[in-house]
Amino acid sequence: MGTIQGKLVASILAVVLVAVVGATGLGGYLGYRMIRDDLDDQADSTSQKLDAINENIKDQGDLINDSLSGVDLGLKVNGIPTTVELNRRQPTVNAPSLHVGSDNTIALTVPVNAVVRVNGTVYRHPMTLRFDRLSREVRHNTTITITRSTGEQRTVTIPALPTDFPNLELGGQNFTPLPGDYYGSVGSGDSAYVYQISTSGNLKYYRRGIDIDNLKKVVLDGKTYYAFFEAVPEYNQIENFSLKFGQIVLMDSHYRQIKRLRLTPTRKLPQGGYSENHDFIFLSPTHYLLMAEVYSPIADGKGNVNEMRSTYIQEVNDGKVTFEWLGSEHHELDDAYQELLGGSEDYMHSNSLIIDPKDHNLIMSMRNQDAVIKIDRNRGTGAILWTLGGKNDDFGLSKDQRFSRQHYAYFDNDHNLLLFDNGVASKHTTIKRFTLDENTRKVTAFRSFDLGDHFSMYCGNVQQVSDSEYLIGWGIASTKVIATLYDFRQGKVISELVSSNSQTYRTQYFR
Repeated sequence: MGTIQGKLVASILAVVLVAVVGATGLGGYLGYRMIRDDLDDQADSTSQKLDAINENIKDQGDLINDSLSGVDLGLKVNGIPTTVELNRRQPTVNAPSLHVGSDNTIALTVPVNAVVRVNGTVYRHPMTLRFDRLSREVRHNTTITITRSTGEQRTVTIPALPTDFPNLELGGQNFTPLPGDYYGSVGSGDSAYVYQISTSGNLKYYRRGIDIDNLKKVVLDGKTYYAFFEAVPEYNQIENFSLKFGQIVLMDSHYRQIKRLRLTPTRKLPQGGYSENHDFIFLSPTHYLLMAEVYSPIADGKGNVNEMRSTYIQEVNDGKVTFEWLGSEHHELDDAYQELLGGSEDYMHSNSLIIDPKDHNLIMSMRNQDAVIKIDRNRGTGAILWTLGGKNDDFGLSKDQRFSRQHYAYFDNDHNLLLFDNGVASKHTTIKRFTLDENTRKVTAFRSFDLGDHFSMYCGNVQQVSDSEYLIGWGIASTKVIATLYDFRQGKVISELVSSNSQTYRTQYFR
């Protein structure tokens, strides 16, 4: 078929070129090289379309129509519904989530007059699967065979690693793996995954979801939990929107869902609603903080009032809202959005939230204000106690201390404030570390770490993982390196995590 296509395309080109030469002469033909280039492009496009049609025909040829074709197998992998198209003889199905080290569960509905075997064992009730590795090796595949008494048969293959899961590789020279794991996300839309990978490069867990993001390990009263964000599609219909709305999913130590969390209705937020993806904090399984954005009227100083997106924080303890904060009630933030965004409605874009371990107040990074603020949570007033950076800077930052479109304000082991400075203004990303005297509003020590030719327009993070080692998640960067473990004392890269998909939010380390 491919030969016929090639001859057909060549014949079309030959006829067109003869016509061009006849009408214009050889000089005219040379002048029409651009037309030839266009025709070549069109020919390539035509060939690709014909290939796609042939592939579709091939797919259609695999389709069958018998008594199993319309059967719903009701497959669930780790409790998550998984679609199986039984109108094909040998369908391959990607598991939505698998992990190593503990039991995975598989459950299904046995069709009438049929025998189902999972890896050769007759299925009678939900079964468990264990993996020592999650890889694309055939030996790690799960096989489900369905045989009906009338002779119809299907073989369903579930790879241990989905066919569309991006390649993740950890590389370095003579490095000692840390006693913990990296947690991150790759992809977007319905091809997004969160993952847990050891610091030596072995994948331990993955889960696919709609714009799934921000996987964390949480240890509460000695018990391990995991949590992540997953978008709700019907609430995310605006293209190029800078955040996603959805739910925070809390899981137990075996990755089993405990609950899904959304915002509780209050006076400030009568309708309740969905949280957003940037951050969340768990203090216990029933005590947590969620972030959101709500539309609020903001005056622009020229007599105009615009509907702007304002950050909202909600703290819930045992089902009761104990603290909430709405950015639009703090008018010291109003005057920054015009010059920063030229009228864009996202005048704050808060992208990280932590609790200061010293005074239990909140530290929040606001990308579109080029600022980090401290919020009074301890006394419950919600007042902005200080601002670092941006138009309302309280610390008198020098030019080299200022940051642009930063992410992930985080304390190191010595209570210095670390920032992933995206450096959008300079097109150069750095790590900044501030030692702050909060009483005098002075920067008492400062250092900027430059890791060479790195620029991340969006996302990113930095964490201290040992005395001198820091993990840097590059966010949506200009390279395939999505995270770097860097020794700032020795000034060298220890290891790097590389992905075939650089669409990632942050990469974090948890022991």
